[in-house]
Parts: sequence; C-alpha cells; structure tokens
Amino acid sequence: FPDGRHRHTLFERGSYHLLEPEFQELIDFYRLHEKQRGKKESTIRGESLNTASFLYRMQEQGARSLDEVTEDAVLSFFVSEDGLLQKGCSHKKNISAVFKAGLKWKEPQCRRILGFLPMLRETRKNIQYLTQDEVRLLRDAAEDTGFPARNKAVLLLLLFTGLRGCDIASLTFGSIDWEKERILVDQQKTSVPVEIPLSAVAGNAIYDHLAEERPDTGNPRLFLTETHPFSPLAARSIANIVAKACRLAGIRQEPGDRKGTHIFRHNLASSMLENGVPQPVITQTLGHTAPDSLEPYLRADFVHLKECALSIEDFPLAEEVFSL
Repeated sequence: FPDGRHRHTLFERGSYHLLEPEFQELIDFYRLHEKQRGKKESTIRGESLNTASFLYRMQEQGARSLDEVTEDAVLSFFVSEDGLLQKGCSHKKNISAVFKAGLKWKEPQCRRILGFLPMLRETRKNIQYLTQDEVRLLRDAAEDTGFPARNKAVLLLLLFTGLRGCDIASLTFGSIDWEKERILVDQQKTSVPVEIPLSAVAGNAIYDHLAEERPDTGNPRLFLTETHPFSPLAARSIANIVAKACRLAGIRQEPGDRKGTHIFRHNLASSMLENGVPQPVITQTLGHTAPDSLEPYLRADFVHLKECALSIEDFPLAEEVFSL
C-alpha cells in the first residue's frame, strides 16, 4: 500500500495522492501559477514534493483543511520533540514558495500558515577554492601534448567563463559569436539566457579543437565523444575531463578534495571579487537569477575580508605572541 515514502507502481512519487482535496488544490494552483510565470519545471517539482510531504504531516496531525493547520503542527515538521532540527532552510524556502503563490488563491489561509513557518538560518559549507598555484598547474596541464585539444578547450572555458559543466556540454556552433567575441547560452539550471565575453585564450582553444581535431559529423554540438559514433559530450564527461586534468597537474588527489566543475565557477567569482568587479556584474556573468546566490563566493574573498580585521593592539598579550 502507498505510504508517501516509498515509490509505488500505481502512484507518482511523493505524498500528493494521499492528500485531502484542499491540500491537492493548493499544489495544483501553485504548479499552474508558477508554470505560467516561467519557473523551471524541475524547481516546480521539487517545491511541490516538499510541500506535499509537509501537508501530509499536517494531515497526520489531524488537519483536513488549511484552516485546521496549527502552529504546533507546523513547528513539529521542522523540529523534533527533543529540539533537534529535522528539516532545514531549503525545505522551508520550498514550502514558502508554494504558500506565497497560494496567496492569490486563498490569501487568508496561506498567509496564516506562512506566519507559522519558523525563522531558520541558511547554513553553507565552506567551499574549497582553487589556489593560484593550482590554476597555473592546470594551465600547464592543458598545454601538455597528451591532453587533447577538446579537453583543453573545455578546461579553459571552465577557467575563464565560469560556465556550468552542463552548459559547456550543450554548446553549439551557434553559441559562439566570433565577430562580437561573445558566448550565448541558455542556462540549463535556470533557463535564463546569458551572454558572456569570449576571451582570446578560450576562443583560440575552441578554434584549434574545431580546426585540428573535431570530426565533421554534421552534429551542431561543439564537443563530441572521442570515439565513433561521435555523440554529443554529456555533462558528466565534463567532470571526467576535469579529473584527468587534475591528475595530469598533480593536484587534488587526496580523498575528499573537491575537483568537480563548480570549483572553476567559484574561482572566477572569487577572482572577480578580489579585483573589485561590482557584484551586479559578477551576478550577470554567472547568470544568477537571485543576488544572494553570490553569498557563498564572498567567503573566499580574502582580499576584502582582511580589510575587516580588527586590531589587537588594545588586548593584553605577551610580547612572545608577536615574535612568533
């Protein structure tokens, strides 16, 4: 029997089909409303699933309508009886998105439940960043004779554009405007188009790949597999290219070292911040849809973080401390 947790062959994933009619109506309204606004389908699905789980918990607590949802029941979804946090900020944001859309459907009921949602602070792990030595070693690796021209172009695009791996994999001949020296991309994550400069170093690498190495298959994708039938390169293959580059450069080989494609995006944002590039420009370059998406990168902006350091001259410390 379906229980809302395990996949059942007769039902879609999630708790939606176990909900009371009014709860289902809220999610249905949200889906239609956000689809009309152009929100990405995967985002709508994720927010709907989280909210269905939330409403199913309210249902288990005895609520059969939005009017019957209590503050205690809402808080019990996020915090256990012994005070431990069960659901984090991302869950709250997803649930909030559905109820905010619901304000246009049943404003009093949805506003009331929005007021019950707890104030949760979003926490992020510190992200490993690329050092300047690592960047130099990666660029040296790209020039190695054993490193294919395709891989070199991919690596330099990651270093100099900040594009996501999935967006690099989806690049076509039409994505490159050689005359205006621009790269045009419809981002897969946000579906928002972004236009970024094509640097000479990345542009030359792409040209070398096209002129010297890429087979003429009629496929519009820039990057293809190395073997027949020369299919379009998958996003996961971009991560494999990065792993090969790191091995060739002799960096990030310890367990737990981060060597995915996102580290290059982080490196570009941090470098731009350190060089005083205005945050709106960085947000536009990275194709972020929300200004607060830049927050994780601010934590690695050591140049400006040092400006916030406080003097310790007024604190009584032994002279030996300063001599170390």
